[in-house]
Amino acid sequence: MATAVDVAQVIYNKLGWVDSWKLEKLTYYCQAWSLGWYGRPLVSNEFQAWTDGPVEPNLYRENKYQRSEKTSTVLPGADAEAIGDEAEKIIDAVIAFYGDKTSNELIELTHSERPWIAARGQMGPEVKTNEPISQLEMKKYYALQEARGVEGPTRPVLSVQNLSGAELKQRLQASAERWKGALEILATR
Repeated sequence: MATAVDVAQVIYNKLGWVDSWKLEKLTYYCQAWSLGWYGRPLVSNEFQAWTDGPVEPNLYRENKYQRSEKTSTVLPGADAEAIGDEAEKIIDAVIAFYGDKTSNELIELTHSERPWIAARGQMGPEVKTNEPISQLEMKKYYALQEARGVEGPTRPVLSVQNLSGAELKQRLQASAERWKGALEILATR
């Protein structure tokens, strides 16, 4: 699985240099919307609820201490090749929606959203913490945002897998079993 540093490198490749706050928030939104749209993380890393919004500590360190100069767009520890076509579509969707926003706008936006707020609990916005942001919170919040039609990135259409007849039948049966109760309720209405 890709890392936050890998995703950030792709963002740099597409946008050129952006400040660390914006890079962190765009990377967070890639993870958040992947969870909201598809129920699975885009990166293996955990984001934390820092005072300036969500931050992935490895990306923070790599971006701050490992680049050759302040405005370099090369993250030495990144492997942009680890990003597959589907992940790149998610990154593109996030950039298309959030890419024109300033760092401060992105910070304010993340500060207004449930996952960051929940991770911080009763702490004030200026209290430093490394409290993790729950992937379950992200998944629920961003899925609900899309379901409610709240303005956000457009969900990319990912490629369809070619399945054998037996494999397709097995998956359909598993889905029918999973939704059996809901289907029974709907059938009686």
